[in-house]
Formats: sequence, C-alpha cells, structure tokens
Amino acid sequence: MLKKFLDKYDTVIFDMDGVMTSEQNYWSCAALTVWEYLNHHSGKNVDARECMERLPEIRRRVFCGDKLIAELKGRGVNSNWDLGYVTVLISWITGGRNGWGNFEKVLRYAQGLGDNILDEFDSLADKAAAATGFNAASLRRNGVVWETMHTIFQEWYLGDELMGHEAMNCPGKSGLLFGEEPIVDKDKLIRLVNEISQTKRTCIGTGRPEIEMLQPLRDWGIIDCFAKNGLCSFDDVMRAEESLRTGALTKPHPYMFLKALYGTDYDDAKLVSGDYDRSMIEKTLIIGDAGADILAAKAMGADFCAVLTGVTGEKARGYFEELGAEYILKNVLEMGEYDG
Repeated sequence: MLKKFLDKYDTVIFDMDGVMTSEQNYWSCAALTVWEYLNHHSGKNVDARECMERLPEIRRRVFCGDKLIAELKGRGVNSNWDLGYVTVLISWITGGRNGWGNFEKVLRYAQGLGDNILDEFDSLADKAAAATGFNAASLRRNGVVWETMHTIFQEWYLGDELMGHEAMNCPGKSGLLFGEEPIVDKDKLIRLVNEISQTKRTCIGTGRPEIEMLQPLRDWGIIDCFAKNGLCSFDDVMRAEESLRTGALTKPHPYMFLKALYGTDYDDAKLVSGDYDRSMIEKTLIIGDAGADILAAKAMGADFCAVLTGVTGEKARGYFEELGAEYILKNVLEMGEYDG
C-alpha cells in the first residue's frame, strides 16, 4: 500500500542513480576514466585488465576515498561524465600538465568552489588552460577534452562488445554495465513501481544515456510500468542542447524533469521558453537523492521527495531540509509499506 501523501500527485518522476539504481559502478567508471585520460595524456600506457584488477585502489586514490565524489555532487555535479571532467580540470589547475596525481589537492580545491559548479565550468576550463598551455576552447564543457572523456567513460561502462569497436587507448574492456543492481531490495522495488504505475503516470528523468536507463528496467521487468514518452535520458538533453544551441540543460536545469512530465515528444523550444501548462506541475512529485535533483525540481516549481541513499546518506538530511524538500525518506521503499 502506498503512503497517503502520494494521493496528492498524478505524476511521479524518478531519478535513477541513488534512488533506484546504485551509482557504485558509475563512480568506479568515472575513476577509471580519469585515471586512463590523465595517464594517456601524459604519454603513459594503460592496460585494461590491470586497471580492473586495481580498480578499488584507483577509485580510492582518484576520489580520495569517495570524499571528492561527495564534495562535487554536493555542489551540483549530477552527470558522472562531469564528475570525471571536473576532476581532470582541477588536477591540471593544481598540478599542471604533467604534475597531476595529488588528488588530495584536488579535493581541497573543490572545497573552495561555489554551491553550483555548473556556473564555474568555463572559469575552471580557463584556469586549466592557463596552468597547462592547452587551448581553452578545447577544455570547455562539450569541447574536445569532455568529448574524449565521454567516449572513454562509455568504453569502460559498456565494454568493447556493446561499443562495437575496441577501446581507443586500451582494448579489452569487458563493461561495468553487466554488474548493475538496485540500490534497494529488488523484489520490493518491483512491487513499489508496479503499484505506483497503477494510479499515476510514472516517469524517469535520469542523467544516464538511454541504453543505460532502459537495460536495468528491462532486466527487472518494470519497463512497462513507465509512460512510454515519460523516459527522459541524457540523450534527450544532448539532442536539445544541439538543436537549440543553448547552454547546459542537465540538472540542476529543470529541462529533464519537464521533458519527462510533458512527454519526450513535447517541443524542446517550448519547454526551455516556459511554454507549457504549469498547472500540471502542482500534481507532480520528483524523487531524487542529490542537490542537482532538488534544485531542478524547485526551479520548475514541483514538490520534491528526497531519499537518503545518495553518496552522502543521512548527512544530506539537513541540506534537503534547508532547500525545502516536502518529504525526506531513508529510501524509496518508504513511499509504500515495503521497507520492513
């Protein structure tokens, strides 16, 4: 049985990572991406099998025992591609072109950044260019560096077979995607999503690419619970940014949740300009685990349900309270009577 507070809503939009799916594989993938990119850029060889054997050590070093992940996520970094990208920029800012490797310095630098790092991307790129001599334009988000790191990330996550070609620097990547597991009990999650979908339009707004959004939903047998035009992925964001030639539309911009609410077939220009029926937002609930999620929800005027299964766990409660989350749950199963 669903909790009474859900009676207020006609539409429920889930984030995925940290809510339904675990980000552990993504964080490991981001660490491998940073490690490969910085090593390769410094002229060092990287071996895929060795990296997988050393994965716990590499992740611990790159993200300072995950403290850097918590720091950047808490400052608005939502995409795990951006997590790796920002880490590389700060590595160059603090260590120069070939002096990277002291990730504790990266962590200390990140601690001095503003609450919304998206506003500082261009500044970080310029500072990294000054520290390395690299072309500033190539360091901007969606520039050559970002695109290259995006490809490397996808190679690690999907593996050579799904990518359809050998990895650009170190072939033999098996793909982290195949270790996907829910962040909560799978059977209870399936029951919850099925029950919600019986009375509400159930959607997803995730920073995952479409293939990585759909695969676990198929594997767990719940893909039919979601509105067919209510599944918004990073692919939708990329298409909109390209067609509209606008700035970043990733969270904390509300585009992703708006696209899920009004439908992936709704005109992007109208969404970005605010041309939509705002009354629908009053009966919409967003479920997320990160700062970027609640900032996006509040930007569109929707109610927000925070779950404390993100990277900072229970420590995030005060943050969500301060930003006015309507509901705060220890995990998504508390939306129903499944958390026993």
